[in-house]
Amino acid sequence: MRYIILFFLFFSCNNYFKNQSNSDLARVDEEYLTKNEIESIFENSTNFADSTMVLNNYINNWAANKLLIQRALLNLPQENQDRIQDLVDDYKTDILINTYIDAMVNENMNLEVTQFELDSLYDNYKETFKLTEELFKIRFIYISNLNPDISLFKKKLRRFNIDDARYLDSLSFQFNRFSLNDTIWKNKNEVFYQLPNLKKVNKYMLKKSNFIEIKDSLGLYLINIKDMLKVNQYAPLDYVSETLKRMIINKRKSVFIDQLRKDITKDAIKNKSFEIY
Repeated sequence: MRYIILFFLFFSCNNYFKNQSNSDLARVDEEYLTKNEIESIFENSTNFADSTMVLNNYINNWAANKLLIQRALLNLPQENQDRIQDLVDDYKTDILINTYIDAMVNENMNLEVTQFELDSLYDNYKETFKLTEELFKIRFIYISNLNPDISLFKKKLRRFNIDDARYLDSLSFQFNRFSLNDTIWKNKNEVFYQLPNLKKVNKYMLKKSNFIEIKDSLGLYLINIKDMLKVNQYAPLDYVSETLKRMIINKRKSVFIDQLRKDITKDAIKNKSFEIY
C-alpha cells in the first residue's frame, strides 16, 4: 500500500517559504515534493486562504500524476513503454538539435533582407502573386447623423491632404469609429470586418477613388476608397513583402544548416570522433 504524506500550512505560505529551511511537502514512495520546487507559485501571494487552497491542489495533482505514472509503468506492456521511450528520445533529440541550430543561426547568419533581394524575388515569382481576392486602400470615419460638421468632414476626407489628415485626426474624438491610414492594403474580408455595411453596397461602387456614404440608425459612414486591385491583378510588392522576406530567410537558413552539418561532420572525421566502418 502506498502512502502520501502531506504537510499542511497553518500560516501564510509566503512567510513560510521565506522563514523555513528546505523541507518536504509531500511524498509518494521514494519521490518527494520539496518547498523549493513550488516556491515561485507563492512569491507574490498575500492571501492565506487562497494560497493554502492552491498549495493543496498542487500537491494533490502532483501526487496523482506520480501515482498514475507508477500504475502505467506496472500495467502497460513493455512494447508500449519502449515505443513511448523512443518518442521521448526522438522529441528530446529534435529539441536539442533545433535549439542549437536556432542559436547558431541567430548568432552567425545574416537575417537582414535588402530591397534589391525583395525586388529580384518578386520579379522572379510575380506570376505566383496574382490576386485571388480584391485589395483596398481605404479610409473612413463614422460619425453621428447629428454632427454639425458633416459637410466639412466629407470635404476633408475626400481631398485628404496633409492639413486635412491632421485636422481629422485632431477631431477623431468626435468619431464613433475611424481609420485614416490609407497606405496599407487590406483584403475584402478585412474591409468588410471593419465596415460590414459595405456588404450591402453595389459591388460596382467598390472601385478606386470612389467616395461612399452609408447611413444607419446610429450614424453616418463616410468612406473613401483610395485604391483598389481586382482579382488576377498582381499583388503589390508591399503587400507580399513579408512573404518574400520569409522565403529569402528560409532559403538562406536552409543553405546555412546544410553547411553547418557538413562542417560539423568534417570536423568530427578530422578529429577521429566519427568513423564509418
